[in-house]
Amino acid sequence: MKKLLDPRWIFIVNTLPVILLIFIGWGEFHIIESFLSADEISLWKVFALSLIGLSVLSFVYATIQSIRKKHICILYSIASLVIYATYLYVYANYSDDFVSWNVPRWLFSGNIYLYVGTFLMPTLIHSLLCLVLILTPHTKQLKAWPNILAAIFIPVSFYVFGILLAPLWSIKSSGEHHILISMMIIGVTFFLFFLIRFLYILISDKTIREEYELLWKIPVALLFPLLGLFVNSVVDNLFGDFSSYAFPILAILNGVLICLPSFENRKVRLFVFFGRCATFLYTFYFFLVFLPFLPLSVFAILLIGTGFLMLTPLLLFIIHLDLIYKDFKLLKTIYRKALLYPIMIIGFITLPIGVSLSYQYERSVLFDTLEYLYSPDYTKEYDLNAGSVLKTLKVVDKNKQSQFFYNSTPYLSSYFKWLVLDNLNLSFNKKELIRNVFSYNESPYPQAKELAKVGSKEISIIDIQHRSNYDKEKAAWVSWIDLSIENKNASLQSSEYITQIDLPDGCWISDYYLYVGDVKEMGILAEKKAATWIFSQIRNENRDPGMLHYLSGNKVDFRVFPFGLGEVRYTGIEFIHKDPVVIDIDGYSVVLGNDSEVGQGKLAENRIINDIENEARKVVYISSQEKQDLQTVSRKPYYHFIVDISNSTVDKQKRYISDMKRLLNKNLISNQEAQISYTGTYVKTKMMAEGWDDYLKSQHSEGGFFLDRAIKKILFESYINPKDTYPIIVVVSDNIQKAIVYNDFADLRFTYPEHDKFYVLNQDSLSSYSLFEDVNSIVERGLTAFPECKVKVWPSMVKPLAYLPNDSLPSIVLNTKSKVLKSDLSAIKEKDWESGLLMQGQWMLQVLYPQTADEQWLSLIQNSFKSKILTPLTAYIVVENEAQKEMLKKKQEEALSGNRSLDLNDDTQRMSEPSLFVMLLLLGLLYLFNKRRRSKYKM
Repeated sequence: MKKLLDPRWIFIVNTLPVILLIFIGWGEFHIIESFLSADEISLWKVFALSLIGLSVLSFVYATIQSIRKKHICILYSIASLVIYATYLYVYANYSDDFVSWNVPRWLFSGNIYLYVGTFLMPTLIHSLLCLVLILTPHTKQLKAWPNILAAIFIPVSFYVFGILLAPLWSIKSSGEHHILISMMIIGVTFFLFFLIRFLYILISDKTIREEYELLWKIPVALLFPLLGLFVNSVVDNLFGDFSSYAFPILAILNGVLICLPSFENRKVRLFVFFGRCATFLYTFYFFLVFLPFLPLSVFAILLIGTGFLMLTPLLLFIIHLDLIYKDFKLLKTIYRKALLYPIMIIGFITLPIGVSLSYQYERSVLFDTLEYLYSPDYTKEYDLNAGSVLKTLKVVDKNKQSQFFYNSTPYLSSYFKWLVLDNLNLSFNKKELIRNVFSYNESPYPQAKELAKVGSKEISIIDIQHRSNYDKEKAAWVSWIDLSIENKNASLQSSEYITQIDLPDGCWISDYYLYVGDVKEMGILAEKKAATWIFSQIRNENRDPGMLHYLSGNKVDFRVFPFGLGEVRYTGIEFIHKDPVVIDIDGYSVVLGNDSEVGQGKLAENRIINDIENEARKVVYISSQEKQDLQTVSRKPYYHFIVDISNSTVDKQKRYISDMKRLLNKNLISNQEAQISYTGTYVKTKMMAEGWDDYLKSQHSEGGFFLDRAIKKILFESYINPKDTYPIIVVVSDNIQKAIVYNDFADLRFTYPEHDKFYVLNQDSLSSYSLFEDVNSIVERGLTAFPECKVKVWPSMVKPLAYLPNDSLPSIVLNTKSKVLKSDLSAIKEKDWESGLLMQGQWMLQVLYPQTADEQWLSLIQNSFKSKILTPLTAYIVVENEAQKEMLKKKQEEALSGNRSLDLNDDTQRMSEPSLFVMLLLLGLLYLFNKRRRSKYKM
């Protein structure tokens, strides 16, 4: 204990925490600075500079005393205790004035108030401990019991004052208010002083330590921690979520090690020393968690009787630290320090390493799962342990951070989020997807796809203008569409305009603007997850966001918010395109570009040049005119059955076999080359050779019906091996609604040129569904034939490399067998059509080969930023102030530094408010402190 008088402790308990606090505070301040008034900014600066000044003085004192090799003196201890306590009190009084209510709460965490108390409390506790040590130089000459009586006297005095005297004292001025609070602070300080002094004398008394130590060690080290964990669970995890079995197990182990007597056998004593070092971080953890709540312990004792449990971490910390010091002091007479120091260090890091390894395992399982779901190699066979996956998902849920300190595991949840989730989250939809893929669910799967929503007809376009200019240098059109949108319905206050735009191939969005009031705000091109998060938060504040981003395929979601009654808002979108195009927006068809302005001779010349260059290009744009010159062919269809083996039973298998045989016997198409994919959690594809029915009977139930993976795998294999045949996809399931489809398959539209349908066979009934729109809606029932389809072959029948839809629309072709399309960032040009074509090729390859996306997605985002061209990984967003722009930048950095399959939030509803009991408890604890603004005091 005497070692705490070493001035170097000041660097640990004061300098380091203050540096961290200033760093966190600056991050919060930087985001919301533009919202703060001059007075609020001054207040931030005054408190920050005051704290820095105080910490510098402490640092200088510690440095001087260290050089002089002197201990901490009583004057510093008293001054530090008084000054920092006063600082905290003044800070608490002005806390409501730091951030006005016009600042959106999502812009800052709000935890800065808790952090100030947490990071300054070590200085206060250390000063208090130093005072105890300095004022108790000779423990043998002192008795412990007067100190515990003095400690008990203080809460009793508070109780008597609260019951008898407080009702007679009417606070009439701010001075009286401050006097009352000051008295309480002084009382709490003396309570902790006498309690710590009592414990210090107790553990220093050899007689008590040897003869009666179990009488006080067992309650403090074993019973109280277990009782505290139990009480915390009963009161709705008021101080944090400690429901993991590891906490009571470690509490028992730690308590037993502390209660063990001093063994004569030196090896046993060394082992006990190591054990105590290994569990010390457990003691220190709870000491750190409860530091901010120590001042409330006196009032907790008065209100609920079990408030003494809040003091247990402090008492246990002192006992544990004292035992380690005494063990070390004794063992160094037996062993060399060269042995003891490594043992002590290994002991201290045992728990952190154990926690880190556990988290690292959870990270490995989670990332393997995310790879299978979002970055799969369609040529690879996967075999994940479903039990481990679902267990990891429970761990992720348990360590989910919330806005309430006590609904997460303090500090450990932050560490888990950093190590396992890269400071990101796993959205609700993704967690549901994992659960349903790896475990069968009777209820229909809640689709995780991004639904295309359409706004109310009462908010509509009232005027649309457009202009186009052909850029000869870039050999492309640059066009603007300007929109005037009005809310016409009195019932739609603060409503949102939503529509979708289907872009033709070879047409991209390269700019965007929205008028915010009378100011024309240009869109910011940002990472899609960050932009979506910011849009959602701004929308909740009824501010002025607008956003453009891809849904799937070439469908772009366009939103403007909010609209008041009769309000007209003005916005515009810039398009860059090779040929004239028709853009459909909310019922309006706008023709952008004109062939006559370019000249037919020039177009013919461009086609000749394209024919020459196409062989060397890795991404080829086929205009509608060029497509008409290609040869038309009819490919031979073949069956590819997808059989649902989730929750498989003998009856279902027999029914599936019977239905499939009846369909085959109808000879709608040839049965040759037919394939069958047995689909549950995984997809096993076989040729439909003789004995396929026996193989189906041998399949066992396996997780959920992952139809999404089966269809994508079929489309992938059909595209990378172009043949004169194409698959007719027939799904065999008794309940297609429970099939797991993460999104539609519009991103893979280029892999299936014949048509846009797949089919479902159920009890001899054949129905068609859309591949590229709403995959859950039936297009046509009771089909008796499959459509005959023709396609265009590119570049020729002699050397077919790709098949294209037989329509009048342009197409984009990948002319490479490579899995990635690398690009030099310096070659990407701003608003350049060729750069847009290159990025489209990069996206198409990432869709085909998702396993490369984890490495290539950042390259595509960087290219998008430089070119100013919207891609499926970015979004155009308009925000209205600098704070929102700073938060967008911050969230974008978070998204780009983590795994691309993780999210910025978990899409869950806001955590429920604490239970009534918890609220009453907190109100009771804070009642005696009042609030500075309660009634501006009675005069």
